Amino acid sequence: MFHKQHLLPFLTTAVFFGVTLLFSSNAQAQFRSYSTQPTASRGQAVQYGGGLVYPEFKNPAGSIRWIKDQMPLKVYVSNGRTIDGFIDEQLGAPYVNVNNLDSWPDVVAWVLEDPQRLNQLPVAEGFTPEHYQAVLQGINLWKPFEKEGLLSYQLTNDPMEADIHVFFVNHFVDKLGLALFAGDIRGYTAKRCFPLKQVMAGGKANFKPVLIMLRTVDTTGVPMPFNKMKASAAHEFGHALGIDGHSTNANDLMSVYYGRGVLSTNDAATIRYLYHITPDLIP
Repeated sequence: MFHKQHLLPFLTTAVFFGVTLLFSSNAQAQFRSYSTQPTASRGQAVQYGGGLVYPEFKNPAGSIRWIKDQMPLKVYVSNGRTIDGFIDEQLGAPYVNVNNLDSWPDVVAWVLEDPQRLNQLPVAEGFTPEHYQAVLQGINLWKPFEKEGLLSYQLTNDPMEADIHVFFVNHFVDKLGLALFAGDIRGYTAKRCFPLKQVMAGGKANFKPVLIMLRTVDTTGVPMPFNKMKASAAHEFGHALGIDGHSTNANDLMSVYYGRGVLSTNDAATIRYLYHITPDLIP
């Protein structure tokens, strides 16, 4: 049986967009599929489950997903709380700036160490009660795959037991503390991952919470519309489940354009494919 509380940190880190991978120096993560289905490799899409598996689902270090022993995943959606108020004194900018994605899970773990620190988190400017409901609806777009036995997750009001945490922010900043309003980036997901083979063989890993940060305002500064918040929550939850990169098809939810705000046949094919293969890494 897999017990994350029994594992300690690996040795070295490698950072990729939106994802932090942590693995020992002798671990060369390779994509291996133990499925009899066609193998989707980076740069090549394959037919699977009624759609196209976009190759960008895989991180350069390999495929990432949760395994059965980690489920049901516990998901905590804060009621508008933000963690962007903790300042890195050396930078003069929040720790959760977008150039510091690899440390975001550490910030969440640090906040959870002190209940008073957690209870004193402020509500992000621009957050509305409708945003909370939009996030729940977005996350639940992935619920149908539970019926297929691929994955399982449930919401929790206890952040201490959660595997995935959702917090909010009025706007993102870079390492200089400069506000980022350009474009339509509505969220980021930071997760730290470990080689499955080494973990199952008794390797040491320091698991941290997966963090989803969602922006509360649009590019004009007004509260994010309900449907946009729902789409961004669904998109980021797809990253949290293991779809690492962005589809190049603008119609897919997991494209940088959020598609039509719902899962496409390609999104469905990709998550089915991912959860039918043995992953290289686990969050």
